[in-house]
Amino acid sequence: MIWRWTGYLCVLLLLAWHGVSDIREQHIPGRSLALGVALSCFGACWRGLQGETAWIELGMALLPGMAALVLARITGEQIGRGDGWELLFMGNCLGLADCLLALGIALVGIFLVSVVLLLLGRAGRNTRIAFVPFLWAGAAAALLIGTIRI
Repeated sequence: MIWRWTGYLCVLLLLAWHGVSDIREQHIPGRSLALGVALSCFGACWRGLQGETAWIELGMALLPGMAALVLARITGEQIGRGDGWELLFMGNCLGLADCLLALGIALVGIFLVSVVLLLLGRAGRNTRIAFVPFLWAGAAAALLIGTIRI
């Protein structure tokens, strides 16, 4: 249980920092992202070694991030690599179910914002929208939903 709360706290803090950077500079700080991914990998391995989480669950939690990294490569960075690394970090910290819940909420949020911007004429086909703030909102909403479930 302590890992879950620690994971959520780390995810929310790092996503908040990266979200601000993504909005202002359209760039995610690479060093802090790499450190977050490395520490989350260490934490996931520790949970696996302690028997707190099955190894298959730890591996499956990486799937959303791996899929995003493959899509980034295929689309020529239309989907940013940083978003994929953020999802890897989230998967390690939150687990597959909560990572997918956060991702789903983020995708719905960015879809709604995109539609509104298009309807208002404030965005076009090539307009870039920062995704990390939506991941932060999705993770926060997943935390609230998880708290209600408990």
